Amino acid sequence: MPPGGRPPGSGDSRRLLLVLVAAAVLAGAVGGGPCAFTRGDSARHPGAHPSTPSVTVTASQPGSVPETSNGSGGEGVYTAPAVTTAPAPAPGYSRSVDPVGYTVDVPDGWAREEKQGKLAPVVSYTSPDGNRRLLVFEIMEPSAAESSAQAESIAQGAKDYQYLDRRTGTGWTEFSYSYYDKRYGATRTVDHRFQAADGTPYAIVASGPPGTDMSGQLATAVNSFCPTGAACANAA
Repeated sequence: MPPGGRPPGSGDSRRLLLVLVAAAVLAGAVGGGPCAFTRGDSARHPGAHPSTPSVTVTASQPGSVPETSNGSGGEGVYTAPAVTTAPAPAPGYSRSVDPVGYTVDVPDGWAREEKQGKLAPVVSYTSPDGNRRLLVFEIMEPSAAESSAQAESIAQGAKDYQYLDRRTGTGWTEFSYSYYDKRYGATRTVDHRFQAADGTPYAIVASGPPGTDMSGQLATAVNSFCPTGAACANAA
C-alpha cells in the first residue's frame, strides 16, 4: 500500500492487522512457525488459499520466446520473457516477470512458489539444494522503516535469535540476524525493506545457512526490482 494509503476510520483494528501480517510474513520467511498464516493450508487455516505450483526460473536469451512446460505433478519450467530494451541480467541470473506484478532478477534454476498471506501474496525463490531462499512481498505498513522495526521486534522471539547488523539509506533499511529454524536448522537472514519506484514499500528477505554469502543474490534482486508499469532505470 502506498504511504498515506490507509483507509479512513481504520483505527486500532487496522494497526492490529498490520502487526499480525508482519508476524505471518516473518513466520513464512523463517520456514514456518506458530503464526505461519502464509502457508497454503486450508485445513489449519480456514479460508487460506492453496499455494501455487512451484516453477523453476531459467535464463532467457534476447529475442527468445517464453516457454512453459508443466508435468502431471503441477511443476514446470518457466522461462522469463526477454526484455530487449533493458540491461540484460547478470551472468547466472534470470529476469522473472512475476505474475504478482513486478520483475526481479534471481539466480538461474531457483524455484518460484507463491503463497497467499492474509493481506498480500508472498513469493519465494529457492535454490536447487533448498538451503538458500529469497522472499519477496509488498508490506502493509506506511513505510519501510516502520515495517522493519516491527519485523525486528517479532524476530527477537525466534529460538537462538542473535542480532547481527542494521544498515539504513534513503528509502530503505535492512537488518540481519541469526536464529534456529525448526526446518532448516541454524539460519542467517538479511531482511531488506525499501520503497519501490512506484512508491509502494516492499521487502526482499534473503536466508541461508550461517557462513553462506547471500549478499550478491540480495543486491541483484533489490537493484533489479521493478513494479509492473513503473518507470525503472533497470526495466523497459
